[in-house]
Amino acid sequence: MNRLLSPVVTQISAAQSNKERLKNMALAVAERYRTHGIAGEKSVDSTFYLLLDLTTFFDEYHAGHIDRAYDVMERLKLVPLSQDSVEERVAAFRNFSDEVRHNLSEVLLATMNILFTQYKRLKGASAGTPGRPQRSMEDQDLQLRSQARALITFAGMIPFRMAGDTNARLVQMEVLMN
Repeated sequence: MNRLLSPVVTQISAAQSNKERLKNMALAVAERYRTHGIAGEKSVDSTFYLLLDLTTFFDEYHAGHIDRAYDVMERLKLVPLSQDSVEERVAAFRNFSDEVRHNLSEVLLATMNILFTQYKRLKGASAGTPGRPQRSMEDQDLQLRSQARALITFAGMIPFRMAGDTNARLVQMEVLMN
């Protein structure tokens, strides 16, 4: 199931698409396993559920629900969202299966795009509301830029060759935030 689900995780959901059919089948399997208390090999199970969670992340992301997508990514702890967690996430990366690793480029790009969108939204809000506390907005600005820097540091430290121009695109979005 993991090998079937992995290639469609990042795709946009559409009615009757391969992704939608596989997602529904995987959710039915997960529900059956949960209700009957069935457990497989721990690494296979964790990969299966992580791929399902990544499917949820990308569904939210593609639907334009960036705050919900961010919440999913934050909960998964797949990529670092602070400088303090970079080393820990790099160490954890070594334990991920190939099915998860093959989706990492898209996960990083989507997460960086979420941070960039939040940054643009913050800058738009600060320009439109002169009465807002300046300190709070500066703190949010610094936090978003720090999170972007953590993603780039992580991308440079992981022992994995990512798809083509992923690093360049990550850096380009981070530069636009400075």
